[in-house]
Amino acid sequence: MKKQLLIVGTMLAALSGCVTETTYVGKEVVQNSVDNKTAAKTRLSLAVGYMRKGDMAQAKLNIEKALSFDPDNPNVYLTQAYYYQTVGDLTSAESSYRQLLARDGTNADAMNNYGAFLCANKRYKEADEQFNLALKQPKYVRMDDTYENAALCSLKSGDKKKAAQYFDQAIGYNPGRGKLLLSASELALMDNNPAKAETYLKRYSVGGKESAQSLWLRLQLAQAQGEIAMLHKYGRQLVQQYPKSDQARRYLNNDY
Repeated sequence: MKKQLLIVGTMLAALSGCVTETTYVGKEVVQNSVDNKTAAKTRLSLAVGYMRKGDMAQAKLNIEKALSFDPDNPNVYLTQAYYYQTVGDLTSAESSYRQLLARDGTNADAMNNYGAFLCANKRYKEADEQFNLALKQPKYVRMDDTYENAALCSLKSGDKKKAAQYFDQAIGYNPGRGKLLLSASELALMDNNPAKAETYLKRYSVGGKESAQSLWLRLQLAQAQGEIAMLHKYGRQLVQQYPKSDQARRYLNNDY
């Protein structure tokens, strides 16, 4: 189950604004009227754009500019932590998370992202603590994302039972989210619980478009239930609709 934990927050969103401009009239310095908070948002937007292009030097420069404009903006620290994670400077990434949480001990986005960071570095117990701290914040709205992260991290740590509980809680907050239903179904099949997997797949059928993953799970469910004809039905559908997928290749190689 190779799935990436979710980094949430506004740091990866497109931001807009203006930057400070200074003009000189004779010996008098005229400072244009600008909003430093807006300028910081603009710098963060530029930083994210440079990171996507792989220009990490310019990304860092703009993050530092954003920090100088608005040192109290939590998204500056979230973006900074993401930058350090991207370049592989784990010590500095953790320092950014800790700085933000020291400034704002109720920032659930920071807790979620810090949890994802800790989990990626196999610090599973600490990660679980951060996810649960985020979930306890009264104004937090991304409950399904954080429960999903907690589930995926529990899987990485080998605790399937806890992962199943977290997936159920994530689905409770977002019952129509197909990605969650498929992940929960996959875990149920891994745990030799085809009945539960079938329940999730039926719920997925209500609003979810068939994907390579969903067809593969239906194929595996049919195999678990001894329904060989249905297994090959889904296998043929997989090859027809997603011929280049890894799942189609595995079906054709009888690797299921």
